[in-house]
Amino acid sequence: MPDLKNAPPAYGPDNAHYTDPGFRAEFVADMERVSPFQQRFPAGITKLRYDPRKFDFCGIVGDTLAAAGVIDRGALSARADRLEFLHELVAPDDQVMDGSQQSAAARVLYEMPAAFASLYERLLDEVVVPAIGLGPAHFQKVPTFRVFFPNAPGYPGATSYHTDIQIGHNPREVNVFFPLVPCAETRSLLMAPLHESLQVWREYDYDFVRFGRDTQHDPAMQARCGRICQPLRVGVGEIVVFDSRCMHAGPHNKTALTRVTFDARVLPVGDHALQQNVYQGRGRRRASFAIGEYFSANAVGQRTLRR
Repeated sequence: MPDLKNAPPAYGPDNAHYTDPGFRAEFVADMERVSPFQQRFPAGITKLRYDPRKFDFCGIVGDTLAAAGVIDRGALSARADRLEFLHELVAPDDQVMDGSQQSAAARVLYEMPAAFASLYERLLDEVVVPAIGLGPAHFQKVPTFRVFFPNAPGYPGATSYHTDIQIGHNPREVNVFFPLVPCAETRSLLMAPLHESLQVWREYDYDFVRFGRDTQHDPAMQARCGRICQPLRVGVGEIVVFDSRCMHAGPHNKTALTRVTFDARVLPVGDHALQQNVYQGRGRRRASFAIGEYFSANAVGQRTLRR
């Protein structure tokens, strides 16, 4: 078998491979342990609900795209602010995806007004972190925005089955998925239960370089991932929270409507305090996933969940 450890990835980032003995020992222990999230939600996935009228992310997204000249705000308002029709309003060139699954329209959303940041932190503080019951948590300061237009050109390679750990994230993170349109079929996130995901990672001995290549070039592995990863069915006002070890993918959108979502990661304070490892992204920016950098210096979710 060829040595793939230092081979270039099939697409995207340099997938994580940890060879330092001390780092790898803690990493494997974190991958193998029964996490606090898993103890509460054995499948590794749970769904929450919030009032979208109180947290109007859709309106802010529409305003931001209009302010950047990407859409006509009046045209979107005529659609009752339904972001799933953005493909009718955005120029074709702004719908093309790059190798990181971002379009020009999606990149605009990284310049959100302060009102978005305030609502985002409040939702984590009042709803998400209390509901998962793991104590206060640091949060991804700037969430990741996804705008997948119908059949948009540029989707990189085959379906990108992965775990964020594969691209350098901490195994103790918890992922949060926020849909801003109804999501189903290929206009959603594909998700595998935790136990089936862990079985794959163990078979690969956590060699994410080899796994990344196989998901792009091995039809048998592509078919296996396709069987265990099923599309989430969620709507506006719903949130999916999942263990970072769960395999998932953002598929090429083959529906007739646009997917608009954002996602983020939270890192429970108590759980993170037990770690020695410091994780770093494998993409172009080599982001440091440290507290006060990628993650907020302050912790949210210290309030009691209201019943």
